[in-house]
Amino acid sequence: MDINAQLRPVNSLVDPLSSVIIGPSIRSAAVVRNMLVSTIPVVGVHPTKSDVLGLNCLPSIADLPTVPELAVVMVGHERVEAAVYELMERGTRAFFFPGLGSEAGADGPLIAARIRERAEVNGSMIIGQNCMGIAKPGGSPWIGSISPSFLKGHVGVTSQSGSVAEAFTTIGPRIGFRFVASTGSELNRDVSDFMDFMADDLETRAVGIFIETIRRPEAFIKALEKCARANKPVVALKVGKSNIAKRIALAHTGAVVGSNQAFSATLKRFAAIEVEDFPEMIETLEVLGKKRRPRGIRVSAVSESGGECGLLADRAEKNGLSFAALPEHTATALNKEFPNYQHPQNPLDSWGIDAPEIVFPRSMELLAESNAYDTLIAQVDISRFRGADELVWGTMVVEALGKTAEKFDIAPAVVSVHSVDAPQEILDICAQYDLPLLRGINTAMAAIGHAGRWCESAPLKQNFGNPIEVSDMITRQGALPEYESAEILERYGVPIAARKRVTSAADAGPIATALGFPVVVKSDGPAHKSAFGGVILNIQSAEAAVQAVEKLGGVAFIAAQIPKGIEALVGMVRDEEFGPILAVGFGGVTVESKKPVTMLGPVDLATAKKMVAETGIEDAHGVLATTLVSLGRIAYEHPEIVEIDVNPLIIHETATTAVDALVVISTENGQ
Repeated sequence: MDINAQLRPVNSLVDPLSSVIIGPSIRSAAVVRNMLVSTIPVVGVHPTKSDVLGLNCLPSIADLPTVPELAVVMVGHERVEAAVYELMERGTRAFFFPGLGSEAGADGPLIAARIRERAEVNGSMIIGQNCMGIAKPGGSPWIGSISPSFLKGHVGVTSQSGSVAEAFTTIGPRIGFRFVASTGSELNRDVSDFMDFMADDLETRAVGIFIETIRRPEAFIKALEKCARANKPVVALKVGKSNIAKRIALAHTGAVVGSNQAFSATLKRFAAIEVEDFPEMIETLEVLGKKRRPRGIRVSAVSESGGECGLLADRAEKNGLSFAALPEHTATALNKEFPNYQHPQNPLDSWGIDAPEIVFPRSMELLAESNAYDTLIAQVDISRFRGADELVWGTMVVEALGKTAEKFDIAPAVVSVHSVDAPQEILDICAQYDLPLLRGINTAMAAIGHAGRWCESAPLKQNFGNPIEVSDMITRQGALPEYESAEILERYGVPIAARKRVTSAADAGPIATALGFPVVVKSDGPAHKSAFGGVILNIQSAEAAVQAVEKLGGVAFIAAQIPKGIEALVGMVRDEEFGPILAVGFGGVTVESKKPVTMLGPVDLATAKKMVAETGIEDAHGVLATTLVSLGRIAYEHPEIVEIDVNPLIIHETATTAVDALVVISTENGQ
């Protein structure tokens, strides 16, 4: 395999054993300070200064007593090559380039290309160019300030945007981070490499990625799969998504699956979580980075407000969560201990029921011990601008949640209607009990929903056995005639309406009679024939069949007409970057107005069934799911097939049958 498709180590970038700063100065004060407070032994190289901001410096690289594992290269672009090559000769294999961006002018890309070539030859790893570096709590090679509120924890983040990477370091004392990597222009190590590292890293529980472009799709897919196997949820935020397909689609599937959907379908294949904005990403990582994750979507809550109970319930439903009714024994126990509840419901409005220090802790205990819920929420209006009295009882509620979570091993969440910072007292309790503190009820419910639905994905490769031969049906480049398309699909087990080709009108009567009326007569060509009058329905006699074939020019095929029913689409389009994207949804002429469910293929039957269930279509005979599996297999075994449409499949009372088929060939994709 090409080296550019492989995953490559970045361990010496994340956890170097020693380091050197080449060209430290007042202008690079932040990175000097960050390296000095880290646990990494660090020395500087400066031709005229022995000390820069407290950093001990040597006059040249040749004077270094040992080989540093990581080099932070702060010299200008005119001197960067000489310094890097000398370090490489000495054995340094990890480099951080914050520069070589616009400040280098026209020379920058040429210098970068030469360094990349040398690095690939000797196996060096580079973060940058044009990036912020790697931020770790306690100090690291990072060119911005690292706040004391940047806490150590178990979430790893890699971002192609330096500003977004910096935003993670400045959100305050909430998420605990393993590290935040700003990869910049990704000279020779990219997001996929850092994902691969985090999949193996024992300290990382959840992975966040901010993506502008996928430079190595195959490596990205491998990294997603590796994270899924390691039980590491990936939370992805991508910008610059486009709905424009990369080529003109001949099939309906290609028309509705563009590059945006292909990226999303690839994430979905490995249970990666795609979010729409930065706050949603923060809240989701906050939940997933804790030691107790939601195991499902059943939620319960105690709240200080009836109105906020309603808001919780509304936002939960929107985000696929269930505030299931209280078990009868739990409702009875609540009412017995606190008669003022009268008719307790989930979520519980506990305000005024009894003294807060009594009713809130005990209500949470009764909800937790019911074993009916996956997440227990304490909804408290948390703001550092609330009064001292409110802080006392709010702190008590948060601490009670922590104790309840530890006692009953249930996933906890503190949810505030506010979006402002919490008082330090509450932050300290959340840190003590490892509680997620979620701001904003909608984003909180979205985060808990993402975490509760997360599950391990099935392996990408399926064991299909020996490939099925279809070369005799591939008669030309581009869209195959429907007859040949249907034959290919039928060989893979897709149920197609019975049909027979006719080459003269004289043959039409006996063939139609043998198929059984009513029949449909179609022109013998590729897709979208109905739009051009190439389909004649409801043929009820041999004479009508003859007339229909004559009308279509004497060359056609006749097929059994399937009873009316629910029309569905199952399709495949081979994305140029990610590979075969499978789609299922409502079919017929409305397919392009109703968004299908998509996923990178191939898929196993269990995954296919989940896809169909998500569409809301009842797969009465299981055919939609098995067709998805078949189309994934076709794509896997025949790379020359770039699009497939099975539209519609008609789900009627006794069977599910395809009545139209299209297969598109591109020899550029053949092996």
